Amino acid sequence: MSPQRAAQPAIALTRTVVDASDADTVVERLRPLAELAPVFAEQAQILPYAAVMANAGDDEPHSQGEPVSRSGLLRHITPEFAQVAAQVLASGLAHWFQIRALGGAVSDVAPDATAFAHRDANFSLVLMGGSEAAVDALRARLEPFTEGTYLSFDSSLRPERIELAWPPQTLARLRRLKAIYDPESVFDDNFAISPAAAPAGSSGGIR
Repeated sequence: MSPQRAAQPAIALTRTVVDASDADTVVERLRPLAELAPVFAEQAQILPYAAVMANAGDDEPHSQGEPVSRSGLLRHITPEFAQVAAQVLASGLAHWFQIRALGGAVSDVAPDATAFAHRDANFSLVLMGGSEAAVDALRARLEPFTEGTYLSFDSSLRPERIELAWPPQTLARLRRLKAIYDPESVFDDNFAISPAAAPAGSSGGIR
C-alpha cells in the first residue's frame, strides 16, 4: 500500500499467484480480490513456476538512497489493527506499507525445527520510509499487534533487534550452535548472534 498523493487516493497493490493452468479457474480465484474495492489496473498471466520466481530483473537499481525499513509478524488482521494501519498509511511518513501472507505450509513446521520460530503468524508486515525516527514511531504504533520481527526486512542493526527476532529459547539454541560452529564469530555481518559463553571451568567448546 502506498500513501495518498496529490489528486490520487491511496492504492493497494497485490501480486497473487493461483496454482492452476486453467484460465477460468484463475479468474474465479481472483474475482473476490477484484471485488474488494474499485480496481485501478489489473494484469493476469499464466506462467511457469520458474518465470514467477524470476520476476526480479538483473538491472542495476536506480534509487535515491537506502530506505529505512521495519518489520513485524502478525497473527490476525483485526478491526483494531486495520484502524491503526490506516492511520499509519495516512500519516504520509511511510513510503509504503506491505502485508505479506504467511500461514499455510509455513505453520506445518514445528516452531523449534528451524531458526524461524514464529510459525503461528499469518502475516508479515513491512514498513518503509526515509527517516529512522519517523519509521520507528510508526512501528511503535503497530507493535501492540505484532510479535517478533523478520530481520530480512529490517534495516536497523541495533542489538535489541536480535532479541525481538527470536523467542528466548530459540535464541539460546542459536547461541549454543554459534559457540560450536563459529566460536570466533567469523560470520559477523548484519544481525550477528554472539556465541553462548562456555560453562565455568570448561576447557572446551559447548556440547
